[in-house]
Amino acid sequence: MVEKKRKTRSTRSSVDPATQYAQDVNDGKILAGPDIRSACARHLKDLKEAKQRGLVWDVEAVQRVIDFFAKVLKLNGGEHEGNPFILLPWQCFVVGSIFGWKMEDGTRRFRMVYVESGKGSGKSPLAAGVGLYCLMADSEPRAEVYAAATKKDQAMILFRDAVAMVDQSPALSQRITKSGGAGKEWNLAFLKAGSFFRPISSDDGQSGPRPHCALIDEIHEHKNNTAVEMMRAGTKGRRQALIFMITNSGHDKTSVCYDYHEYGRKVAEGTIEDDSFFSYICSLDEEDDPFPDGDIIIETRYRKHELNERQEAERLMTYPEFLKDELVEVDTEEGKKEKLLKVEREDYEYCDIPNGHWIDVRVNMPSNSIYNLKQAEAERLAKEAAEKQAEEEAKKAELEAEEGGDI
Repeated sequence: MVEKKRKTRSTRSSVDPATQYAQDVNDGKILAGPDIRSACARHLKDLKEAKQRGLVWDVEAVQRVIDFFAKVLKLNGGEHEGNPFILLPWQCFVVGSIFGWKMEDGTRRFRMVYVESGKGSGKSPLAAGVGLYCLMADSEPRAEVYAAATKKDQAMILFRDAVAMVDQSPALSQRITKSGGAGKEWNLAFLKAGSFFRPISSDDGQSGPRPHCALIDEIHEHKNNTAVEMMRAGTKGRRQALIFMITNSGHDKTSVCYDYHEYGRKVAEGTIEDDSFFSYICSLDEEDDPFPDGDIIIETRYRKHELNERQEAERLMTYPEFLKDELVEVDTEEGKKEKLLKVEREDYEYCDIPNGHWIDVRVNMPSNSIYNLKQAEAERLAKEAAEKQAEEEAKKAELEAEEGGDI
């Protein structure tokens, strides 16, 4: 008996991946928070108004940078070790926006980029990939690319991602020269263009950086704006310098991170006009607060990726959650019949999280939530117990003093 899988026509359009993501968010096919919806709406609006505003959407540039990630860069660590860096849809939107939007003279439109998303979402590898692209594929002679932070150890985290990508990629390892011993690298040089990529911190006291690209990690941990300003001060001699900031969501509303968060939010929604600033901020709608008992609802949906047959087969064998039961028409000796088979899920279908994987979520619990009420009650009881113990010890000491006086 010969079984043939029924072919289904793709419902995806021929638009570029960045615009496709914006359309999918705008159409409700991809669930997104208010600030991402604003960023996508801004993109679609700009496409309509680009000509009269002196903006250019370069589809070839979008595909070029996405192909650079997929064909040149390799992921590192755990199960992803050595796999091609296939950008997720939201990552396509970010890098596509950075390198696809241009001014009429061909220079980059967005010079400041602020990306705020949860831990483990792939921000640091994305930033490292952007740095490597600016190092060798952004047509900038003697480009200086920096992984910047307030402390050198922090700057090294992102830089080590870039070093690992060079080690994993034959295309990069043949063209980029590393300085420093294994595990102690401090510089990546693209000698053909006289360019380099290295870590830097504001407490180094180093003067004179002229960054073509500055990658600034974990803005929410920065006590002030020193690292960002240090990089911005050196960009004046560059035609299209890029400041790329990434961070988790901070909680301090007096911090520099919150300043960029608010500015990026207002630019995306259109209350502030700044054609040089791009933001991608993961956030919740106001009505998305946790339930009183602390529960939240998370919906996970499936997303297809362009992989070769071997990678696709391995992926579906490793993650059976990506398959579903479906009646498929097959050819049999008796003619066509329907048979229940395991087939890959369609885009945006609900899907379980694969076994052994998880989603990290950080939420601000309401003050009247059961968790916070119990915490407050525990603190109250602990305070009362401590006061009672202190009072008893004071009485005991007083009695001992009186007894001592009688002697």
